[in-house]
Amino acid sequence: MEKAQHGRMYSYKDIQQWEGNWELIDGVPYLLASPSYIHQYVVGELHLALAPYFKARGCHLILSPFDVQFDTDNNEEEAQTVVQPDLFVICNVNQLKKNRVQGAPDLVIEVLSASTGIKDRNQKYYLYETNGVKEYWMVDPSNRTIEVIGLEDGRFQKRAVFGPKDVLTSFLYPDLAISLNSILHMDDVE
Repeated sequence: MEKAQHGRMYSYKDIQQWEGNWELIDGVPYLLASPSYIHQYVVGELHLALAPYFKARGCHLILSPFDVQFDTDNNEEEAQTVVQPDLFVICNVNQLKKNRVQGAPDLVIEVLSASTGIKDRNQKYYLYETNGVKEYWMVDPSNRTIEVIGLEDGRFQKRAVFGPKDVLTSFLYPDLAISLNSILHMDDVE
């Protein structure tokens, strides 16, 4: 991930004209690096594990790259906060547009990497918290953990950490339980 060094605020219209895959947080553009095999493996395994659960509830589990526009007061072209979470869940179909989601997803999952970890733990954490994402999962393949963070009284206050031998449970969806053995098992890849 690379931050543009120009000192000006950019909009969604600007990044649509650039080469590569970009995110905007408060008008600051970030170039997204190509994901590693482990990153894609974890995203794929999570999608396979979660898709039946959310489909049965009429919710949409969406894979990156797909835009989420947080500053919904702006029209699409003027938006200054548009990100592409690795996976996210939308249960309100009115938020879905042709090429983006408007407003906070119910659940956001980010798979941390060397190039995104700091942004995912800082800028995106606060972005998701202040915009009302109800639950945020940070997947750390290096440490083989998934940190589940829940929103309570407008702040991320609930926290649980799960490893490869655990069954992940959600604060937001108490009947959601997924075994992490296959998702966080990556012994065959360096």
